[in-house]
Amino acid sequence: MHLWNLKLSLMNTNTAEIKNYLHKLIVETDDEGILSKVQAYFTTLQSKNIDWWDTISDQEKQAINTGLQQLQNGEGIPHEDVKRKADKLLGRK
Repeated sequence: MHLWNLKLSLMNTNTAEIKNYLHKLIVETDDEGILSKVQAYFTTLQSKNIDWWDTISDQEKQAINTGLQQLQNGEGIPHEDVKRKADKLLGRK
């Protein structure tokens, strides 16, 4: 199922259906990376005292820091440029 359709279908379901779907996804994966991220995400959501930065990997932190440094160096792409390109790729406008 396409991610957008999944989001729409989850918006139209009840709590039990969402829990069942999440349980299915968790049971069907053996990827420890995915399971660790899901666990960290839930822990972050349940505790107001945990900073999300402390739940991401060193690789993710480095990617964020690299992006911030690129922005400081003027290497960013303006939002409107990205939006225009996305619209063109999607056949809009």
